[in-house]
Amino acid sequence: MTELSDTAFTGVVSSACLTAGVALLVAALLVRCLYAWWVRTVAVHLVEDGRHRLRWYTTRYEIHEEPWLRPPPADPGAGAEVTVYYHARHPHRWSLVAPYRWLWSLTAAGTLLLGVGLLLRLLRG
Repeated sequence: MTELSDTAFTGVVSSACLTAGVALLVAALLVRCLYAWWVRTVAVHLVEDGRHRLRWYTTRYEIHEEPWLRPPPADPGAGAEVTVYYHARHPHRWSLVAPYRWLWSLTAAGTLLLGVGLLLRLLRG
């Protein structure tokens, strides 16, 4: 078997890093586009008869109200503002955290691999 020279090995590794980095960044962009209909807004916390509810305005300026089945242990008082993420076409699909918040790790990994690939390519000269 023949061994790869250092220059060829560096070229293969840099190409692999560049390809993987670009693929991860494109995947992160595509996933973020899938969540394009999710909107961030501020909801008001209501307590009626011991039941917790959240009420907010939709993008069509309609008042939407949803039950809040599991409020946090440090329960915000009635009338407190809570950040809510909801689907613009289906407001009954909502979340207290951004559904796409995990994308930062995918973007960071893609950027890191892209940077390593470019740095190896430059150092190879």
